[in-house]
Amino acid sequence: MLEWDDLRYFLAAARNGSLSGAARVLGTTQPTMGRRVEAFEARIGAKLFRRTPSGLALTAIGQAILDHVTRMDEAALAVERVATGHDSGLSGNVRLTAPEWYGARVLSPHLGAFCALHPDIMIELVTDARPMSLTQREADIALRLRRFEQDGLVQRKVADMPFGLYAAPSYLDRHGAPDFASGAMGSAFVAMSEALTEATAETAWLDEVAPKARIAFRSNSRDAQAAAAAAGAGLACLARTLGDGWPGLVRLETPTPIPMREVWLGVHADTRTIPRVRALIDFLCDELQQMHQPAGV
Repeated sequence: MLEWDDLRYFLAAARNGSLSGAARVLGTTQPTMGRRVEAFEARIGAKLFRRTPSGLALTAIGQAILDHVTRMDEAALAVERVATGHDSGLSGNVRLTAPEWYGARVLSPHLGAFCALHPDIMIELVTDARPMSLTQREADIALRLRRFEQDGLVQRKVADMPFGLYAAPSYLDRHGAPDFASGAMGSAFVAMSEALTEATAETAWLDEVAPKARIAFRSNSRDAQAAAAAAGAGLACLARTLGDGWPGLVRLETPTPIPMREVWLGVHADTRTIPRVRALIDFLCDELQQMHQPAGV
């Protein structure tokens, strides 16, 4: 008889393509993952993975059983969602996920009010560059800066997030404000990593108003961008909720408004009626719109 834990370890390894990535998802260690996968292969008498320089690759047998194990996992998660859906108390844990800077800079300062209102509910805020899956119960509620694409989710746009253009006074003393009439020639910008630029609303705006500027610094971290701009590396397009409060940055006038980003809240359809989850959803929907209202123009 196969054990469900063996199948979970196999599925995590197949989905992540590495023992280290699977170990992080399951909350274990890479050596433990390796031993569990090898023991499972020995038990069924077949190799499920090939070790390659880039990670794990499924063998033909591994690929053949993957769909079956995936369906078993989906069924197990559905049972869990149905069972937890009957939980009627305003107590227990709620796992909330959001982009790193958004969770740390926007959500955390406001979640204390929810904790005071509901002392028997424990919020676990998980910030990760990898979007966590609601269908796989990696999180109960997710906040993202774009629409969700997974099936079986309920989502709503909860806010529009305004952006501004920021610089350090030391940068402005050396280079002056950008001359947008010349395409910002001679100006330096702090920007998102190239692999992520398609996902950012300000990228097209920068290409339009500052085609002759140079990129001095790139990062996939908004905090790193703000810190680099505050140190004088260049101009940065940042969410107002981040840039307006960052020490050493001033917001500049722009020739046209920087496009806003949309903030979306997602939850699985089977768990949205759980009282503790519903309470946090209602709180976030009420608070987020107010959080992103810019103070002044």
